[in-house]
Amino acid sequence: MLVTTAALGASGLAGCGGQSGGDGGGGSDDSGSGDSGSGGGSSGGDGRSVETMFRGEWPLETKNNDNIPFEYTVTEGAPVPAITVNFASDEEPWMREHALMIKRAFEDIGAPVELDDVPTNVMYDEYWAADTGHTVSVSMNTHGPDPQRGLDPNPFLMRMHPRTGGNYYNYNNPEITELLEEQSTEIQDKERRVELCQEIQRKASEDAYIQSIAFTDVIMAGNTADWDGYVPMPGNGTNRDSFIWTQVNLQPTGDSSTWVKGVLASMGGLNIAWAGGGPEAKRLTNLYDGLFDASPQLEIVPALAVNADVVDETTVEVDLREGVQWHDGEPFGPEDVKFSVELFKEYNSPEMGPFYEPIESVEVVSESGGGRVRFNLKRPDAAFLTQRMVRSVILPKHKWEDVDNPAQHNPDNPVGTGPFQFSSWEQGTRFAVEKNPDHWMWDEDTREEYLGEFFTPGDGIDGIVWANVGNVDALIGAMQSGDIDAIGTTLSNSQADRAASADGVEKQVSKNYAPLDVHTNHINPLIRDKVFRKALSHSVDKEGFVEGVLGGRGTPIEGQNLISDMMAPFYTSDIPTYEYNPEKGKQMLEQAGYTFDGDTLVAPTGDAWEAFAERVEDGHADRSDLDQPDFS
Repeated sequence: MLVTTAALGASGLAGCGGQSGGDGGGGSDDSGSGDSGSGGGSSGGDGRSVETMFRGEWPLETKNNDNIPFEYTVTEGAPVPAITVNFASDEEPWMREHALMIKRAFEDIGAPVELDDVPTNVMYDEYWAADTGHTVSVSMNTHGPDPQRGLDPNPFLMRMHPRTGGNYYNYNNPEITELLEEQSTEIQDKERRVELCQEIQRKASEDAYIQSIAFTDVIMAGNTADWDGYVPMPGNGTNRDSFIWTQVNLQPTGDSSTWVKGVLASMGGLNIAWAGGGPEAKRLTNLYDGLFDASPQLEIVPALAVNADVVDETTVEVDLREGVQWHDGEPFGPEDVKFSVELFKEYNSPEMGPFYEPIESVEVVSESGGGRVRFNLKRPDAAFLTQRMVRSVILPKHKWEDVDNPAQHNPDNPVGTGPFQFSSWEQGTRFAVEKNPDHWMWDEDTREEYLGEFFTPGDGIDGIVWANVGNVDALIGAMQSGDIDAIGTTLSNSQADRAASADGVEKQVSKNYAPLDVHTNHINPLIRDKVFRKALSHSVDKEGFVEGVLGGRGTPIEGQNLISDMMAPFYTSDIPTYEYNPEKGKQMLEQAGYTFDGDTLVAPTGDAWEAFAERVEDGHADRSDLDQPDFS
């Protein structure tokens, strides 16, 4: 039974009992059991308590208090329960050290932590639930270098909007939501949109809505004795698969013209639009084109579309590239674009959701030249020409129109328009493609225009092989022995140095716009206390992590902001920041009425408990906002 102070209000308490079964993280005893807390308020005698719950209005019907993903209870005068911190040590070579740093940050201000290490695929499948948000109090990840994340602030900012499935941290700030909606529909006045995005960054950092740690450098290794033309793409690095620039720019200088890349994860199929986030979603981009692409300078460049006209706030027309053929020789045209969007919408393509979501309908305006299509939008969408179109993939109508169930279809020989065409796939072993010589990216003038200083002249490579290798040590060994030409996953500094100890192999370092961050779940009452979030912000040693663990290969993030300074003009450094000072964090907690039992944080009592409950109910106000006294 939930017992709480009147300060929370009756309307905020309905259905707050939580679900049985802990975090829903697989059901095992060590899978987030710390979030069960004090068992629904039973500890602490007759002390009042506050439990995990959704507060405020949520557009997603699944986010309701009959559907609580985990339990955590703060009880008046009782030590705060252990917080489950979820991570995947196999995601990055340094992720365990990062999790330990976050554990210390919580414990330095008295909050006990239970670490929960799971495989990456399990973390995303079981702990990152779009319907309820995270099934634990804290999780962390490195964001992938998807092109749209470096082009527009929308992908990161809109994660704060309560209607988006990407709001895994269950953040719901009405003031910020209003600003998010305005910026996302501002297509006429770019200066106004910049102002809005910068104001969102300021307010979100002041609210300490997340723990944003660093933009970690992308460290890789490649054979430079036999290959010239690696492109250090921001976010992607030289050899990952979110961008194709290295592949179309490489020039063989040795005996082989087929570039072999060693990878860890194997593809699950050959269906790019229904890949479900697997490796195939990235590798198959070598076979397919979108409407636009992103250059190494993070500028929009033409792909299947060569021009876009904003007719009005909800109408965009694009001219398509002339003379493009599918790999089987059939001509590409505007009907393929119309068909693809309608197919994605009808069969709910998860990969193409960011592209088609704002589209109401597509019309073929003209068949002449390459053709012209019109996108009729449901609403004004400021990111349609950036985040949306760059994320697009166009499928051949003549190959897909007779497919009964596109979501389950696994084409034997996928046909695209991309710079490479399908050769072979042996599941779990290798994936091979060969050059499509008719693609525009093999034109040196085009490539030089797009790649700028990274352009390398020449005819390019004849093919690519992705070879599955068991682990990073095996990858490094294969690199040193010459069995592979590049490592297709990120490395630590020391791992890259080991790989580069072989003749002809170099460590390759690229900058990053995809942040490393820690998600704090705002349905947890302790985390919902803004004083606690700010105290935690003072307890996270970002610079110490970058220098001590990453060897300086990264940029600590100022404040709590996911937007990179590469994203000018939307980025701003004029935001509230938090110096590393755990003692200051503890002092803030004591002023808010918390006490300490040894090293363990104890929930407030009496009037201080009333103040705590008031802050939890609001979620975005600290002591000064609510005129609360100093309880220390």
